Amino acid sequence: MRAAGDLAGIRSVGRISPGREKWPLRLVLLFTAGGGLVAAYLVKLHAAIAGNPRRGLCTFTDTLSCDKVLASPYATIGGIPVALVGLLGFAFLFVLAAWRLFGAARSPRWLPGVLALTAGLGSGFEVVMTCVEVFAIDAVCPYCLTAFAFILATFGASVVAWRNARAALVRD
Repeated sequence: MRAAGDLAGIRSVGRISPGREKWPLRLVLLFTAGGGLVAAYLVKLHAAIAGNPRRGLCTFTDTLSCDKVLASPYATIGGIPVALVGLLGFAFLFVLAAWRLFGAARSPRWLPGVLALTAGLGSGFEVVMTCVEVFAIDAVCPYCLTAFAFILATFGASVVAWRNARAALVRD
């Protein structure tokens, strides 16, 4: 038979430690919402520019141009706009963070780790895409750079949430 203290420890596994995991998860929600809005705008821009690449919707200089980036062959992967991949990625991260934040008692213990890993993969993808912009396209899109900042911030906050969740499990 288990002692009452053991049962309390079992019930607390996977729960959010007050303040220690909540604030970084709230930041993840904020950053993914912002990144999702930027990605949604990029999807809209991609559709407008793909139909008419010389439209001039977002060209500041030769090297600071959404038009040049979104009209390039690198703007799609297998016919799917990269911006749509980003939008789906931000939405997925938002759902993971919300699941952990609002359903902590029902969320699995591994969820914070998956959140951090997924955000890390998204950050790596954005590093590659930014390198493609700089070295292959010879132009950068300010909205793409904004999405890059949002995914980096999401990754940082999700790593803090994961570390805090692990620390809470060790204490319990």
